[in-house]
Amino acid sequence: MPEISGRIKRYIELAKKVAEESESTDYRHGAVLVRGAAVISTSCNKNGFKSFGQRFRERDCGHATRHAELGVILGVDRAKTTGATVYVVRIGKTGDLRLSKPCHMCRAVLEYVGVKKVFYSIDENEIGVIKL
Repeated sequence: MPEISGRIKRYIELAKKVAEESESTDYRHGAVLVRGAAVISTSCNKNGFKSFGQRFRERDCGHATRHAELGVILGVDRAKTTGATVYVVRIGKTGDLRLSKPCHMCRAVLEYVGVKKVFYSIDENEIGVIKL
């Protein structure tokens, strides 16, 4: 587990606020795309098919919906996603942090667009990290 610096906490808190905007009743995820110290994009998960994600989806997993990680990179120039970091969280019904480790599709998409690191919520006390 990485040390949770003030900077990481700030971006995790921002991702949590973005997750609150999700209309999903079961899984509310929020993601923040950061390059350097600049927030480039934010997104929450939404229902609805996204053809861009489908080519990264495993065959048995159904259609690609707009996961927060997918939404945060859509429409963003590759020059801004290359070398960037994504912070992603899932919040429960009471607003507590839950496990939000990116799925296979999201990891593949983020790697494809050049994201180098993903911080994700495990619970209220732990943050995980994936280096791509």
